[in-house]
Amino acid sequence: MKLQLTEKANQQLEKLDYEVDYHEYSEYDQLLQDAMLYVEDGYEENEFDDLNEWCISVGNAEYDQTYLNTHPNAVREKIDKMLRENIITIVE
Repeated sequence: MKLQLTEKANQQLEKLDYEVDYHEYSEYDQLLQDAMLYVEDGYEENEFDDLNEWCISVGNAEYDQTYLNTHPNAVREKIDKMLRENIITIVE
């Protein structure tokens, strides 16, 4: 399986102002940028059999420092938000 950006997300990414610092974006725009990185293998190859295992690998790459190894949970929470916001889908 793999993550795929929705058509809506692709359109919104085209309009995003990349001159703005990431931390100044709205939460939604941060999710858009993170989704793009996930889809385009920014942290880990975008292919998995188990999403939770993939989140562990991505979390290790995305977060330099972790508190009690919560990074996989942070990635999984973002994936869940991206799915709810119709930013990504999971395809075979």
